[in-house]
Amino acid sequence: MARSASNVNGMATLVLFPLTFLSNAFVPAKTLPGWLQVFVHYNPVSHLVSAVRALAGNGFIGLDFWLTLLGSLIIVAIFAPLTVRAYMRHP
Repeated sequence: MARSASNVNGMATLVLFPLTFLSNAFVPAKTLPGWLQVFVHYNPVSHLVSAVRALAGNGFIGLDFWLTLLGSLIIVAIFAPLTVRAYMRHP
């Protein structure tokens, strides 16, 4: 459990930094090696990037948008109760 907001920010950066570079944010997934294409295909950052590109490019809401929304809701559903529980334990 983090003791300050800056610690939480540091932990989030440790998770998001590698996920961002191992996504389709900077290069097309089909130009990557096969084993990395599999990882990029399941990387939630890749779905977020693809959804933003589709929305910005032509206003299209596709599967990547819904997968990103679903993934976000799952994360909130798991971690919101855990966070409230941990917060209630520490006055």
